[in-house]
Amino acid sequence: MMLFAKSGGGQDENWIDRLKSTPVVRMESGLPEKPFDQWLAELTKVHPAYEQSTCPVELDSPAAPCVIVSAELAPVRKLELMFAIPPGKAAQARDAQCRFLSGRIGPSDPRSKQPTRLLRTLKDVEALLK
Repeated sequence: MMLFAKSGGGQDENWIDRLKSTPVVRMESGLPEKPFDQWLAELTKVHPAYEQSTCPVELDSPAAPCVIVSAELAPVRKLELMFAIPPGKAAQARDAQCRFLSGRIGPSDPRSKQPTRLLRTLKDVEALLK
């Protein structure tokens, strides 16, 4: 189980807005030209929630800023996707964008014994939700 600490700062909404408006094809080839928020809302049939947090970007690395996107798929199923925010000076670039780290679809109640599926690509998300 991973715990995420919410981070403060005035740039939270900026990164969330950038992620929402980034065409999905820029994140992964073979996906549509639609903005990420529209693409995910169409797949999940709900409006996803966005939160800037800290999470491990690489194995055995310190926590770094990221955006976590979540959506309730059914009364007992939840989708969570993690995106890394570019570090340092790379984040200052106009065309800087969040990088997909991983995702999971699993029970919304951690006490549930339903299986959790790891999502390594955005194409996995699309394939499971279509």
